[in-house]
Amino acid sequence: MSRRWRKLVAPLILVLAAAGLVVVMRWSAPERSHLTILEGSLRDVLAPAERGITLVVSKGTGLLAAIKDYGRLQAENQALKQQVADLKAATVQMEEYRQENSRLRALLNYKTTYQQAFDFVVAPVIARNPNNWYHTLILGLGSRDGLQKDQVVVTSQGVVGRIIAVTPRTAEVLLILDREGAIGGMIQANRTPGIVEGSPDYRGYLQMVHVPRDAQIMPNQVVITSGLGGVFPRGLLLGTVIKTLPESDGLTQRAIIAPAVDFDRLEEVLVITRIKGGINDAVSGVTGAGAGGTGPGSNPATGP
Repeated sequence: MSRRWRKLVAPLILVLAAAGLVVVMRWSAPERSHLTILEGSLRDVLAPAERGITLVVSKGTGLLAAIKDYGRLQAENQALKQQVADLKAATVQMEEYRQENSRLRALLNYKTTYQQAFDFVVAPVIARNPNNWYHTLILGLGSRDGLQKDQVVVTSQGVVGRIIAVTPRTAEVLLILDREGAIGGMIQANRTPGIVEGSPDYRGYLQMVHVPRDAQIMPNQVVITSGLGGVFPRGLLLGTVIKTLPESDGLTQRAIIAPAVDFDRLEEVLVITRIKGGINDAVSGVTGAGAGGTGPGSNPATGP
């Protein structure tokens, strides 16, 4: 071969290769309506493998994304759980504040109504005596707060009892439910007097004893303190008559009384630290509102 032809071989091969590449690209383009037998066979053979590879790659990508997000999701879930717990605690606390506010408002209204007759101190109830022999509770104020023995303890509902012992920081209150805490009382409507004490056979109730047989005592009549005895001022609400029972001597009767105060739910009380206007200026015009309800235990209307 001459030198001239040798120089033309290389360009000629490049041209033929380029032409062949164009032809192959044309035949394998997506616009073709038919594939060659070889192309179709290769595609059929490789299709399952391609699907498997695509599935594995897709699942693998999703798994990697899930693993990547797991830590973040776990942290978010924990944060949401903490938020729920905080909201529950806040709701409980808000309800406590609401109830405390309601109780203190009632005490404040009572203090305002009778501020001309008494000086009061608000005291929290911090404990109860578990001994069944006595009905007592402990207040979270004591002698350093001006509390003294025999001071009267009330709520906006009525009489609670009297202080029987004090320390610098606490005071013990004997409830009127205890038979040792007898009070001079009277029926407000007709001024019938008697001694009010805890009932021995109707738990959670009071009774008025030494009442004349012919005294006109009716259910729903209001019972107040008489002021006799020098400890409890006159006119403080004690409770409401439920029924009367004859005594064995045939000369007297006793009245079963539902106390005005719910002794199971005492949380704050008022202590009368000073009687300013004299016992004649104590609570006047007491009505039956707030007296009532029945105490725990047996129903006096049906017997113990």
